[in-house]
Amino acid sequence: MKQLSQPDKALDYIAEHPGCSLTEIIRATKIPRKSLASLLNKLASDRTLRREGETGKYRYYLCNPGQKRVTAKSRPANYNHNEVNPLTTLFNERLASVRSGRASA
Repeated sequence: MKQLSQPDKALDYIAEHPGCSLTEIIRATKIPRKSLASLLNKLASDRTLRREGETGKYRYYLCNPGQKRVTAKSRPANYNHNEVNPLTTLFNERLASVRSGRASA
């Protein structure tokens, strides 16, 4: 069974418990306090959720509780390991020029 991401855990909990506090979400999801606070700030600024109350005593609500959430799916890296990364080549060229004392502006 696939585990939910931290944002999904938090949003699922808020959807099931509108008006919950940061402490309640931490207890239920086991997400570290600093990570969760940062996540909730981002979700509030993205208008995925809203928070009400005084600083430190916020209550959290989904902005559109009936709307289906779209979660980001991770994609495999599109990288050919048989090719040299052009940025690595550029970096190595610049490093060699700096070390030899002929750096260009």
